[in-house]
Amino acid sequence: MVGVERSRGGRWWALDLLDNRFPALHGLRVLAILTVVQFHLTWIYGGEEKIPIDLDFMTTSLTVFFGMDLFFMLSGFLIGSILLRSLETQGSQQVGRFYLRRAFRTFPPYYFVLTLLALTTVLTQAQRQNLPYEYLYATNFLWIRANEVVMGWGWSLGLEEQFYLGVPLLFFLLYRMRTARARFVLLAALWFSGLLVRVGIHLSHLQWSDDDFRRAVYFRTYTRYDTLIAGILLAYVHQEWREPVTRWLKDPFHRALLVVPSLGCLWLLMRPLLFGKEYERLMQVASWGTLTTLMYFPWLLLLLYTDSWISRTLSHPLFRKIATLGYGVYLVHIPVLNRVLVPIAWALARRHVPMAIVWPASLVAVMLLSLGFAYVLHLLIEKPSMWVRQKLAA
Repeated sequence: MVGVERSRGGRWWALDLLDNRFPALHGLRVLAILTVVQFHLTWIYGGEEKIPIDLDFMTTSLTVFFGMDLFFMLSGFLIGSILLRSLETQGSQQVGRFYLRRAFRTFPPYYFVLTLLALTTVLTQAQRQNLPYEYLYATNFLWIRANEVVMGWGWSLGLEEQFYLGVPLLFFLLYRMRTARARFVLLAALWFSGLLVRVGIHLSHLQWSDDDFRRAVYFRTYTRYDTLIAGILLAYVHQEWREPVTRWLKDPFHRALLVVPSLGCLWLLMRPLLFGKEYERLMQVASWGTLTTLMYFPWLLLLLYTDSWISRTLSHPLFRKIATLGYGVYLVHIPVLNRVLVPIAWALARRHVPMAIVWPASLVAVMLLSLGFAYVLHLLIEKPSMWVRQKLAA
């Protein structure tokens, strides 16, 4: 989430809403938030806390892991759009401005929540030792276990920040190339290289356990950068070929050419054991960045360039408000689950309240509570830091 719009009237309790150049993406971001929260809800209830959950439901819920990849792709698209526009109109000096704006947007809430959790948690020795790495946005290079890190879900934020350290070099290379086609080929090759990296690691570490393989491949920047590259690739397509793509998508047959393969990717993602247990890791290698971006790329093209009831629904102003608080929701939703809802869920389970009631009620509760805490975080931390950012950027 990178752009904000100052709320009308300057009222302190009003939201500094996200930029609205791509309104349908707000609704898509809210859907991504819901998929991530539901995954963590099931993982904590059924995986960590061993609260009884129907096994088939738990398997299906955990199969929907790919909301995080949508976050990565949207982030790459929005950051890519900003940098492409800035470099085209104002030159390379805008790179420093980009870093300034991003730091003041993301760092203060992250450090506030991390510090608050560190001060209110009885830390293990491993958590104390790893805390400096969490402050350096290096969580994704730690072994992420509940008793070894304070804020394990910060791995995705660390991955993004590490990736963006290299973004100016990428854009320097792009603008050294002479043709739009050559730049497209470079971005596409970088995207495809992510799959090759994961395949290489898989083939060279066949003896790893499933947990070790996941920790070494799923969370690392050098194995997951292709989701962000895919977003930048989409931003480049949007800048260079917006009009021809819009004309091409006016044909219903062309739209179907995008929808059918993307649905095929979704079908594969929902069936990780389709080819048997012996090929599960190869499916993961393909799923963790390749199938997800192949699925999302057509969806984003359709939302950006066509008018439909789906795009109009996702463009509803309510989604923009929720999306504005989405970063805060991500920061606080797991503490809300662990400290508030897990004790309640256990109490209800002991009274034999069906999980068919407890789980959806918990999803609603964690979203509402997290939105409330995110709103407070927005008022007390995000808005003041963005005000300072505007003064410095001016």
